[in-house]
Amino acid sequence: MGLSLDEVAERIRVRREFLEALEQMNIKLLPGKAYALAFLRSYARALGVDERAIVDQFQDEVALSREENEKPIRNPASRPRRDRPWMAAAALVALGIGFVGWRALDQQAKPDSAAQEQAAAPSASGGHAATPAVAVSPRRVVEIKAVTNAWLEARGPDGTVFLSRTLRAGDVYRPDSSPGWTLHARDGAAFELYVDGAAAGLLGPVGMPVLGRSIDEIQPLTQAELRSTRS
Repeated sequence: MGLSLDEVAERIRVRREFLEALEQMNIKLLPGKAYALAFLRSYARALGVDERAIVDQFQDEVALSREENEKPIRNPASRPRRDRPWMAAAALVALGIGFVGWRALDQQAKPDSAAQEQAAAPSASGGHAATPAVAVSPRRVVEIKAVTNAWLEARGPDGTVFLSRTLRAGDVYRPDSSPGWTLHARDGAAFELYVDGAAAGLLGPVGMPVLGRSIDEIQPLTQAELRSTRS
């Protein structure tokens, strides 16, 4: 097509070094599987290449490169040390002594705790006001429902992948709603969002990949947004 990497990078809004990493199959320079697949689809679409075929080839080659780079867990020439059963027995004895000591301290502390609670409790005639209980807000429930068969990935705050598979139409996934969780998908319109049972719209635009949408930002739709969606 007579295009340079710089021209393609500017056209599809993907950095040149990521395109070079895709060309050279240097997966260490890619930001992650979901991002790499999204970049690869955009690249293939810009060049008029079959997206599905090139993605399948990429995933096969990545799997082969990982198997080739796999290192043995332990050197086969190394020999395990001789078993020392007396060490296990000594460890059990130490644990038993520690448990007995902890129980003794716990029993000794209970009377003091009871006395402190009794002294702190307001008397019927003292007129002390009771301390109000702190209300604990329940954790909200976020649900992702697949509208069609589509791939979804959910990551924790540290990048740990907790889900990475194709959901069937009608499947519902409930991720942890703790801060820092993100969602990734190949087609944002393939998933509907709900918060505590209330509709929260689609995961992303129709036909567009979703790369790292924060679960913290997902909120139920307002009445005006619901009316606009239905119309």
